[in-house]
Amino acid sequence: MSVKIEILDYVYGEVEGTQMISNSSFTSSTDWNAGIGWTISGGAATHSGASSGYLENSNVTFIEGQNYRIKYKISGRTAGSLVLANHLPNNANGFVQNGNGAFSYDWIQGGVNTNKLRLYGSANFDGSVEYAEVYLITNIDWDKSVVGELDVTDHSDFPLAMTFQISDIKELTSTSGDYSKTFKIPATKNNNKLLKNTYTPNIDTYVNLTDNKKCRILINNLFSIKGLIKVTGVGGYGETPSYYDCVFFGSNLSWADDLSNKYMNELDWDVNGEDLEYNKTKIMATWQDENCDSSTSPIVYPIVSYGDYNPDGEFKTIQLLDTITDALGYLPSKVGYYGFDDAGNSYETPKPSADWRPAVFVKDTLEKIFSQVGYSINSTFMETDMFKKLVWLLPNFKYNNAEEKYDEYSVESNFTNGFSMTTGTPNPSHPASSPQLTEDGIQKFSEGGLEQDDGDYFWNGTGRELLEIDTATNLNVTLDDGSYVDSTTHYITIGEYGYYDINLSGIQSKIARAYKGGTDDVEIDQIDTRINLELQTVGQTSWIIINSSEYDHVINQDVDFDTNTSTSYQNMPSINEEGRWLNKGDKIRLTLGTRLWCTQRNWQQFLVWIFFKSGSSSNLDITLNSEAVDYGQTYDLDKVINKDYKQIDFIKGIAHAFNLKMTTDETTRTVNIEPFNTFYKDYADAIDWTYKLDRSRQIEDKWIQSDLKRDVVFKYKTDSKDKKVERRGEEWFDGIKDEYPYQETLPKTFEKGESKYENPFFAGSYNAKDQD
Repeated sequence: MSVKIEILDYVYGEVEGTQMISNSSFTSSTDWNAGIGWTISGGAATHSGASSGYLENSNVTFIEGQNYRIKYKISGRTAGSLVLANHLPNNANGFVQNGNGAFSYDWIQGGVNTNKLRLYGSANFDGSVEYAEVYLITNIDWDKSVVGELDVTDHSDFPLAMTFQISDIKELTSTSGDYSKTFKIPATKNNNKLLKNTYTPNIDTYVNLTDNKKCRILINNLFSIKGLIKVTGVGGYGETPSYYDCVFFGSNLSWADDLSNKYMNELDWDVNGEDLEYNKTKIMATWQDENCDSSTSPIVYPIVSYGDYNPDGEFKTIQLLDTITDALGYLPSKVGYYGFDDAGNSYETPKPSADWRPAVFVKDTLEKIFSQVGYSINSTFMETDMFKKLVWLLPNFKYNNAEEKYDEYSVESNFTNGFSMTTGTPNPSHPASSPQLTEDGIQKFSEGGLEQDDGDYFWNGTGRELLEIDTATNLNVTLDDGSYVDSTTHYITIGEYGYYDINLSGIQSKIARAYKGGTDDVEIDQIDTRINLELQTVGQTSWIIINSSEYDHVINQDVDFDTNTSTSYQNMPSINEEGRWLNKGDKIRLTLGTRLWCTQRNWQQFLVWIFFKSGSSSNLDITLNSEAVDYGQTYDLDKVINKDYKQIDFIKGIAHAFNLKMTTDETTRTVNIEPFNTFYKDYADAIDWTYKLDRSRQIEDKWIQSDLKRDVVFKYKTDSKDKKVERRGEEWFDGIKDEYPYQETLPKTFEKGESKYENPFFAGSYNAKDQD
């Protein structure tokens, strides 16, 4: 009997016949449908980059499950992507090409677009496709797929029989159909060469068989079984080995190995999972979906309470927030959720609170996971109405790229050390304007009429001059995406909805001179310098003071016609505005001004010279709280899925929840998934071995070795942050931190201890009588 083990690196067969696409070189528009943004002329199909659209050839028929190869060439591309759209199993996309050149791509055709080749140009794709050729490929070309053949027949320790395991519910890869076997192969010259002399420590091998490698075992040159092989050790004496220790794995181990180091946030949700808008309209639109087949959206927003939310809104409600335009039905320019009108009145809306999370369809998720490693799913169970409605909720609604969001929408800046800040130029009609008082080459002043107030308090009504934001000489922006600081209009435009922290520190001020008009002396007790933090809500025209910094300069002297009242520079208090909601398009600016305390209440004309400058360390920071997704934002689904969740754990979690068995057809790369409902046949169908016993030998019963302990627990994963479930577990479920776990105590014939079967991905929760 001849036994062979062939190490594989799959190569698909030769092209069968000529290529399938008519007019593949775009000599004209015949047989091509040029969608939005596409034009065909001059031997190429060109996309303008203005908007997304499809390029389709309808004179072709694809067969579901068949292998195809496309050859195409892109030129002139500077931005955007070309995509093979909706050809893979489960309507998935194929390549996403972002460069110029000639390319080739192989795929297994799904059940969609069987009568057309569909290419998709993204909204900013600006390149040309010079040709697009498609070829039918046969099955695996085994002659070209074999890297090499291991010698096995020279070693007596090689076993032919494989060990088929009884399903172990704790291990996904041990469910129905798996098998493995440890064996030895001789260290022949051929094997040493194929294994790249792995026993020699200073050999740099490029074939690493200490990792799982695809292989097949043939008996008498007939196909037997296909799976994975791994070299676990080398045996023998000295520097010359006599054998290699190998393990062969079959069935589900192939795709499970491919998925072992892939994470949930790495899934490609294509265009349906990109630029998702988080607002009332889009949230409510998902409520029309009955299951995962109802639309192309992979998500819905279920009505679920996550705790004490909507703190400023109606008690015991989930917030579904309108913009002012949505609420009033007019004012189309007022797209803010929270802010002030031109009269300075608050919109009276509650602070935005993200009370919704996207729930992802389970079936869509499984199909995405398997399709990325080249497998499709066959399952009657997954096609049931019940399963198609299943969704899984994200544990939170936070960005996994918070630092990227922070960099894109925040401003961290500092003022040039010691730079004086311009507040205007003196009014030449006033005598005090000549000679001009300067410092660092720039004159400062504040002008206006004294207005009577209670007691001795007077306010300079027109003395607020705009603080100049000049990125060239004054405000040095150290972290910003470059589009939200406008140095010509002297304000900062907010680029994203959300909560911001605004901090201003390190600004100094002093009073240099005061001038009054009129004949009466005025005794000035103090002059206050002030910096205002002002907000203009998007769609409004007025600026509203939302925070201030003020310093009291004590003067205590009479002011006659023109008095030098010079004080020393003093540090202005910092402005710390934390957790301020800002809409996309809101504007932030700083203004300067003065107010005076004096004894004269008559109307007077005053000129007051004030100086502001930056200290040795002065900053203006407007920083987005970038972790949470907030109203009005857009997000990509893969950017809000936790980075530490593995795809294989998700599959295990679903298999655990529904007691699923999985078998794999490697030839068609199909994973069959169905519930495992029957462990034993009925007694009437059992085989009677009574008369097949060997009476000549003593009969001795032995217990099957098992790690099953006396206390058996089936539970969902424990959520360490769910204190409600933790308390209920301690009180009602013998300390098991799950909601209604299943417990069973076996007879004393079982060893003392606990066997726990825990779902590796999903956690149970408690929501009865939820008052929030």
